[in-house]
Amino acid sequence: MTRLGLAAFVASLAGVVAALSVPAGAQTWRTVDASRQVRDTIAVSVHVEYAAGRLDLKPATGSVLYHANVRYDADRTEPVARFDSATHVLSLGVRLRGRHFSGADDQHRAGSMHAELSGRVPMDLSIELGAVEADLQLGGLRLTDLSLRGGAADVTARFDQPNREQLRTMTLQVGAAQMKLLDVANSRVSRINAEVGAGALTIDLGGVLARDVDITATLAVGGLTLNVSPDDGVFVDERSFLGGFEKDGFVKKGDGWYSANYDAASRHVRVHLHAFMGGLTLTRVQK
Repeated sequence: MTRLGLAAFVASLAGVVAALSVPAGAQTWRTVDASRQVRDTIAVSVHVEYAAGRLDLKPATGSVLYHANVRYDADRTEPVARFDSATHVLSLGVRLRGRHFSGADDQHRAGSMHAELSGRVPMDLSIELGAVEADLQLGGLRLTDLSLRGGAADVTARFDQPNREQLRTMTLQVGAAQMKLLDVANSRVSRINAEVGAGALTIDLGGVLARDVDITATLAVGGLTLNVSPDDGVFVDERSFLGGFEKDGFVKKGDGWYSANYDAASRHVRVHLHAFMGGLTLTRVQK
C-alpha cells in the first residue's frame, strides 16, 4: 500500500470513530436468536459486521451452520442474520441506524452478540468491527481465507486448535484498534497481509508451524509485535522512513536481514516491512 493509500485508510477509520461519537437517545433493548442447519458441505462465504458492543465467536457444536444470539438497541441498531442459498453467502452482525452510538465510553451499553460457526463446512471468513470488544475462537473451523478489520476495536483472535483447512491468506487491517492473534501457526496460514494505522497488532506464531510464512506489513504510526519460535529462521526485508526494527541477532545479506539460524532452520518466517513511523518488535517465544 502506498503512503497516500495508507493515509486514506487511516482517514476513513477516523470517520468511523467520529460517526460513533454522537450522543445517544433512548434505548429499546431486544434479543434475537437465529440459526440454520448444515444442509451440505459446499464452501460458504461468511461476512460478520459488528458496529459496537461485545462480540464472542467460536466453533459450533452439533449440526448447525451458524447460531447467533444478539442483544441490541432497536432504536440505534439492527441485527443481520441472512443466508443466501444460491450464492452460499452468510451475513451476520449488527449495523448502526445512522449516527447514534455514543462512543467507546458507552461500549458496555452497546449490546452483545454471541455467534457460532460450523466446523464442518469450508469457509472464507471476513469480520469487520467498529467500537467492539471481541473474543474470536477460530481454531477448529475450516477456514480457507480470513479477513479481519478493526476500527476502534479491542480484538483477541485465537487458534487454540488447528485450522482444518489450508489457510491461503490472512488479511489484517488495524485502524486505532488493539488486535492480538494467538497461536497463529495452528491456522496453517502461508501468507499474512497486515496494515496498521495508529493501532497495535500482535501476531503470535505459537502452535505448530507446518510451512513457511510470508508476512507483508505496512505500518503508518502504529506497531507490529511478532512472536516466533526460537527454532524458526527469520528474514526481514525492510523499507522504512522513521520506523523499523531492532537488528540485534540479524546479519545483513544482500536483499535483507537474516537471523543467525536462518540457513539451518526447517521453517522460515519472511517479513516484508514497509514502515513510515511505526515499528516492528520481534520476540522469540518458546511454546
